[in-house]
Amino acid sequence: MQHHHHSDISDSYHCKRSQSGDVVHVYNSNNYLMAEYTVTTGRTSWQRVAPLTQRESVEKWLRNNYPAASVAKPAAVETKSKGRRTSPQPVNA
Repeated sequence: MQHHHHSDISDSYHCKRSQSGDVVHVYNSNNYLMAEYTVTTGRTSWQRVAPLTQRESVEKWLRNNYPAASVAKPAAVETKSKGRRTSPQPVNA
């Protein structure tokens, strides 16, 4: 779902998608930038303080309306543990 214009999130918040389309800006009713949501990662960065319940509500709305693009995960690379070396134990004769 693509939004190229302003969309109401609630009575207090609305959003606008950036020209690049990668970022959604969240504004309050006074048009102060409150948060930025990165569509590629699904991460929200808050620029101003907002009550937790409002933040959760806005973040849920953003996730539902702008789901994070699936990013290919890099292949897992095995790394050897850098644990302590132990000295050889004497064998009981």
